[in-house]
Amino acid sequence: MKVAVVIPTYNPPRSFYELIEMVGSFSFVDRVIVIDDGSKEKINVSNEKCILLRHGENKGKGAALKTAFDYLKNEKCDKVVLLDSDLKVDKKSMEKFLKNVFLNGNKVVIGYPINVKKRGFGVVKAFAKFVVKFYTGRTVEYSLSGQRIIPFSAIDEIKYIPKRYGIEVSTLIDFLKKGYEIVEIPFNFTHDEKGKSVRDLLHKLHQLKDIFIVFITKWWRL
Repeated sequence: MKVAVVIPTYNPPRSFYELIEMVGSFSFVDRVIVIDDGSKEKINVSNEKCILLRHGENKGKGAALKTAFDYLKNEKCDKVVLLDSDLKVDKKSMEKFLKNVFLNGNKVVIGYPINVKKRGFGVVKAFAKFVVKFYTGRTVEYSLSGQRIIPFSAIDEIKYIPKRYGIEVSTLIDFLKKGYEIVEIPFNFTHDEKGKSVRDLLHKLHQLKDIFIVFITKWWRL
């Protein structure tokens, strides 16, 4: 089985480089694909398994993942693991999550954080959950989690990739519509959750807008 880990990033924290080294240390991981989505400071990676793809300007998470998926079409991967670049996780927990590439067959796996203090208002997460259920009739509790393990065959079924924050919801609808089972599992990680500052609220509004665009346009994409 060939496994590729995909990490899109924009102005990553220092912990990003530790994450790259950790993921690359597992023998069953064949490739680590990093997409630099127009970061202000140049990103340099030294891990021999790592492939760095660059955008000249910031295009959004969806566009970054599309770049990675297009690259992987020639790599003949069996499973693709998606991780956020600001992930903070110990090696034991990471290994436990990654080994789901062997345990869940042709299912799409979503890793959700455990023991995380609730922050923000939860409106975006609730709306994302609603949109997925509206289109598929299925309830996916952690529709916005970026920690996923996806069979490459499912990636081939994606109809359209939104450029920015709508990608998690849009692709989840595609997977469910094509009959892929979604499995949500606990994953002991943390990252920079957004709170209630003005900057954080603006970020949430951008997310909400992008998910709303998915909501009103998905009819024409299916």
